[in-house]
Amino acid sequence: MATVEKLQEHLKKTQSNLAEASKKDDAGEIRKLKKKTKRLARKASKITATEKMAELKKKKKKDRKTASE
Repeated sequence: MATVEKLQEHLKKTQSNLAEASKKDDAGEIRKLKKKTKRLARKASKITATEKMAELKKKKKKDRKTASE
């Protein structure tokens, strides 16, 4: 499974490629890179959210409620 650091690295690279493609006005390439950046961002945020929820599950239920407020 990919790590968050690797996903962030790929995301930055894709964003730079998107910036270059937007200068060239290549509509097909721009659309493809926009989709890729959204997908990578979702994937990275999903992994971090899953890790956060796992940490919360380790705590007692009473402590979880106070932490979320």
